[in-house]
Amino acid sequence: MKSIGKLLLLLCVSVALAQAQTPRHAPDIPTFPRTPGGPQIPHVQLRSQAPRALAVAALKTPAGVTPAACLEPTASLCGYIPVPLDRKHPNGAQIQIYFELYPHTSGGPAESAILVNFGGPGLATAALERDFAQFLFAPNLDVHDLLLIDNRGTGLSTAIDCEELQHGTVGFAQSEIDCAAQLGAAASRYATGDVAEDVEAVRVVLGYDKVDYFGASNGGADATAYAARYGEHLRAVVLDAPFSTPGANELLRLHFRTHADPRMVRLDCLRSFLCSADQRDPDDTLEDLIEHIQRHPVEGDSHDASGNPVHVRVDEDALLNFVVTYPAGAFVNTGEILAAAKALKNGDPAPLLRLDAEGAFTLVGDSGDPTINSAGDFYANGCMDAIEPWDWSQPVSERMEQYDDAVEDLPLDYYAPFSKAAPTGILFSTLGRQCFWWQRPTPPSPIVPPHANFTHAPTLVLDGDLDNRVPYEETNEVAELFPNNTNIIVAEAGHETVGWTQCARNLVAQFIENLQPGDTSCASTPETVWPAVGRFPNLVEDARPAKIDSSGTNQIRHAERKTVSVALATAFDALQRSLIGSGSGVGLRGGTFQTVFSGATSFATTTLTNCSFATDLIVNGTLSWGYDNSIVADFTVSGPGTAGGSLHVTGFWENPGPVGNFSVTGTLGGKHVAVLVPEA
Repeated sequence: MKSIGKLLLLLCVSVALAQAQTPRHAPDIPTFPRTPGGPQIPHVQLRSQAPRALAVAALKTPAGVTPAACLEPTASLCGYIPVPLDRKHPNGAQIQIYFELYPHTSGGPAESAILVNFGGPGLATAALERDFAQFLFAPNLDVHDLLLIDNRGTGLSTAIDCEELQHGTVGFAQSEIDCAAQLGAAASRYATGDVAEDVEAVRVVLGYDKVDYFGASNGGADATAYAARYGEHLRAVVLDAPFSTPGANELLRLHFRTHADPRMVRLDCLRSFLCSADQRDPDDTLEDLIEHIQRHPVEGDSHDASGNPVHVRVDEDALLNFVVTYPAGAFVNTGEILAAAKALKNGDPAPLLRLDAEGAFTLVGDSGDPTINSAGDFYANGCMDAIEPWDWSQPVSERMEQYDDAVEDLPLDYYAPFSKAAPTGILFSTLGRQCFWWQRPTPPSPIVPPHANFTHAPTLVLDGDLDNRVPYEETNEVAELFPNNTNIIVAEAGHETVGWTQCARNLVAQFIENLQPGDTSCASTPETVWPAVGRFPNLVEDARPAKIDSSGTNQIRHAERKTVSVALATAFDALQRSLIGSGSGVGLRGGTFQTVFSGATSFATTTLTNCSFATDLIVNGTLSWGYDNSIVADFTVSGPGTAGGSLHVTGFWENPGPVGNFSVTGTLGGKHVAVLVPEA
């Protein structure tokens, strides 16, 4: 069994590759934190503790299935089921829907099949999600089968492959026009209502009376669409940050998202000892930054997280899209925005320029293998599900005017603390402005059809209080569709809670097992406090001093205790960059670092060479982040800001539980060091 850390890293890498290759950043693509260790299988009372077999006998192929070779030995049946491309023409063109079935381990028939979709649109379910799905539902697979289905137009379900749009070979508008033309009348046939019909076709052929549907992010739309049509076949529904609010037009969705940004930044900072000590009013600091950038955009040279030189310009559009909106790693950029704002106010633009360089993306680029990440399906599905402020029968020029008129009619503070311009721009308005050039030849099948009768099956709805992609103001609306719902907000969790906390994973497994979540108190307390930065000192003297460790022998004074704080900030700054970049990079004020992952004794080992976080301190040495989240580091420090010496650091980083302190010993200027620095 793979560890949770490796499973999360695998899913992170898969999604990160899709995002790195895809210039358009969907608001609902899952991004899970990269953690080295962490809890193992959720502790759930099971009816059977029978271990899963490493290989299983193939099941008899049901009529209507074209079998395919299974890539995973634990799968018992893989194959294709033909369905009509357009169900109004059942005898017309067909499309092949791919599935993978993983059997339960106890004897007798399965209690249900657990259907899993972590979102998209455009992402392959089976290829990207099979490992994490098997991990997440491991406690339930004694009596439940696991069923993975690639949505039509994705993965092995006849993935949409529009070469220009997929690989960015021509301009965005033309590539979208050509992709819609390539699909022709079928451009309307990839909406989520059609996906629900495909899922039902697979259920019928495989012979399940009941299914449990887990839908996260855009997968929540899949689950909602199925529940609105075939609720009698649902045993349970679990929605994690579901993107499926009926009637919510694109402009309203953008409103939910921008209003969640200040909360995400505020909570992330206030839960961190380092950030909260320096940032007394996060909301005011963020608003001041936005207003400053609106009046005076900042331009300059920086480096991305992999050390590549980049020239950037931070205006409001870049600030929203590249710095605030898409949390990197475990909220790396989120935890630095406020400190970067204070630095800019003091005449130091370097931290903000770096955040922009690390988050920048373009609308046109290479999306890689369409069977992993289909750019065509992203728009074929997303644009057909979206409720737009324009008439699809009108030409593009008229659609643009109608969109602009709708924005003009909104209150001035509708997207506060941002203006109306950036959130409704083409980068942020992913399923708004980016859909101008798509076509809707026929009415698509909506997520929720008119007069839908929703299932009374037990339903669990989760969302993180740090989720700014599908924030809980939106998911609360989804929860209300399900009469028998339990709605839980998970503290310190980002988009898709199961990727952030063991608490959420336990609640999901418990709910599938017993049709109730059990004790939900774990959701109200942050499981892991993500590291955040309080300040970016230009000089050592501008830093906050480390605290004296009364259990040791400390001889250094106030000034050198600041040296310790900056030295640790230098090292963890490099580690953070390694988690969102290639592992090689440059320090904020100079020097280089190199991180090697998954070694024999540690998950990450970072070597610093002449690295600087403040201009007058140079740090050399090595930091090891263990599989148990432990930190062991040894540094030498030098430069005008210190008398120089060596430091030994122990503690834990990104560790579940209360925030502790790093213990720092050594000598500076020939004097003994015994101080403490908060771990987050």
